[in-house]
Amino acid sequence: MIGAAYQQGTHVRVIPPEGQTLFSQKGKLLGFSSEFVSILKGNALFICDHHGNTLSTHRYTANQPTKANSSKSVLFYLLFGCLIKIGNAYRLYQFLGRGNAIGTDGGDLNWKNIGIWVSSISFWIICFFAASKMGIIDWCN
Repeated sequence: MIGAAYQQGTHVRVIPPEGQTLFSQKGKLLGFSSEFVSILKGNALFICDHHGNTLSTHRYTANQPTKANSSKSVLFYLLFGCLIKIGNAYRLYQFLGRGNAIGTDGGDLNWKNIGIWVSSISFWIICFFAASKMGIIDWCN
């Protein structure tokens, strides 16, 4: 029978009503009853009996940031898209800097660059839409 369980530094100490230590395990105390103790170790929840034997383990996700990695990924893709846009803007600047209006230079219009521009703009729209759906940004809603 468990009388008390308390956090002592990085360990959970479990004692019976009589007062001597039943067991001590490294982890964070989440709760206890007269029969069981729940201890968090990393992102796993261990349910232990009064002898310290593990009865079950569960994945623990509460109070942990779930979108940290996804926001970093979206940021990476947005920066990558920005680099693509800068490169395409330079190519368009070179094209327009020749002094020819689009379509009047003898068919030298580069449809590949226009396709890259369209795909780049589509990429940004998809990134912002995905970020708003994941809750990373809220001003797109």
